[in-house]
Amino acid sequence: MDDILMDENALRLVSSTAKVNLNVGGKKFEVSRSLINQYSDSMIGKLVSDTWSCKTDRAEAIFIDRDGDLFGYVLNYMRYGSIELPVNLPKTMFQRELDFYGLPSTYGIKQKSSIETMRELQHCVENAELHHDMLLIATSCYHQYMVGKKVVHIGSDELLKHSPFYYHYPTAMKVLNYYLKKFHGLEAASSQASLFSTDFILEVKELTKSSSDTLDDPVHNIFALPAPADIDEATSHADE
Repeated sequence: MDDILMDENALRLVSSTAKVNLNVGGKKFEVSRSLINQYSDSMIGKLVSDTWSCKTDRAEAIFIDRDGDLFGYVLNYMRYGSIELPVNLPKTMFQRELDFYGLPSTYGIKQKSSIETMRELQHCVENAELHHDMLLIATSCYHQYMVGKKVVHIGSDELLKHSPFYYHYPTAMKVLNYYLKKFHGLEAASSQASLFSTDFILEVKELTKSSSDTLDDPVHNIFALPAPADIDEATSHADE
């Protein structure tokens, strides 16, 4: 009796630590047997179980005639119970693969729309352009301040991606002052006569002790543009 229990425990240990080699459409995968066992009633679970029971060489890959690239997503779905599909992978195609492998597909499948992806990409581009331009403007402010100019006029420049007021004004000033403080020990305040000017007119001065103590964290505070709703709200307040 004890020998039987020892054999069963040994089998459980081997099953939990063993690896299954799969060849899906010519693409090789190494999957833990314990993951497969979680879906023992599925087609892939039964395939592995039946194949292992009659195979003498378990290192030999089990061939499955399906799309290997799609199987990578199927594996992640099995591991986490949910998945977010890329835009270029139709949800119906992925669900067809789940049906083939006998896996449930009633929940946990999300997919970003191409519109959301384009918005995120545009957001990243605008953020990079903002920091590019504010760094150049900070350098220009420094050079003009060093030759005695306390009020600096910054207009459109061939080196800038956009005119300064293309950007959300409070965010642009925050980024500009970060670079002025960090690299030049200066700070700038707006001397605009009108918020609708296309240029920056800035009063540049040396950084005070209190200002230097409040240098913004670039990762958490300034390396993100405001959401469109925030910009709309700021614009509506300006119109009032």
